[in-house]
Amino acid sequence: MSRSGIDVLKDKGRFEAPFILRIEDPDGERDLLADAVIDASGTFGQPNWMGAHGMPALGEARRAQRVTYGLPAVLKEGRDRYANRRVLVVGAGHSAFNLLRDLAELGEAAPDTRVLWAIRGDSPARMFCGCADDPLEERGRLALEVQRLVSDGRIEVYPGVRIERLEKGADGLLIHGEGQSLPPVDEVIVATGFRPDLSLLTELRLELDPATQSPVRLAPLIDPNVHSCGSVPSHGAEELRHPEQGLYILGIKSYGRAPTFLLRTGYEQVRSVVATLAERAARRG
Repeated sequence: MSRSGIDVLKDKGRFEAPFILRIEDPDGERDLLADAVIDASGTFGQPNWMGAHGMPALGEARRAQRVTYGLPAVLKEGRDRYANRRVLVVGAGHSAFNLLRDLAELGEAAPDTRVLWAIRGDSPARMFCGCADDPLEERGRLALEVQRLVSDGRIEVYPGVRIERLEKGADGLLIHGEGQSLPPVDEVIVATGFRPDLSLLTELRLELDPATQSPVRLAPLIDPNVHSCGSVPSHGAEELRHPEQGLYILGIKSYGRAPTFLLRTGYEQVRSVVATLAERAARRG
């Protein structure tokens, strides 16, 4: 997308020109004009790597056939892939919790399933702290269930793992961290979050925080070094605006790489931005 007849460098007439969106459908390519653009395309197709440096671990890309990102349906379509296998889950958030719970359930029917869990923190105890009082009841229940599975020995926890290298060994896939190696596994599931794909917006003027890759006015409100998803304050069109007037990035993509997003936050964003656009249209008559 861009401005009609105007690339990202040009100032003159910029905000009077409509947006132009190049789309492709079964009939081919065509262009659409728009007065405003809401990018709510999400981040799901842009997973974070498992490597400790924000880059792929050495060998990660070459072992792609044994590495899955996100939330595979281990109890449904992925059942045959993971049943009776040694499966390593990488990640410390609630996505990882869902996978661990489902893999433990899979192990009840396929008893040779072995569930390993690698986290960067020194102990999983911090992740379970306060889960009984979580204002999101089901999230708290999930954490308590995973805590019980760890206590029962059904999940093997490997703390302090900062993955640097993957390689194929004689007995499976080997994962090496800083000064440590994990037992060989058959499959790895990486649940370390996602990052935004901003390539659609390179011809538009964005104002992004260099750390979170979120709008600069939103960044201090969602900084994961300070906030959890429960402490993020309400925000709307003002915090989401960019120098490109009429452009808004909404939903989890607006958070960039910050993992503190809740769906209810997205609903608030939509209400605020739609109200702003409606008010602007009313002023134009």
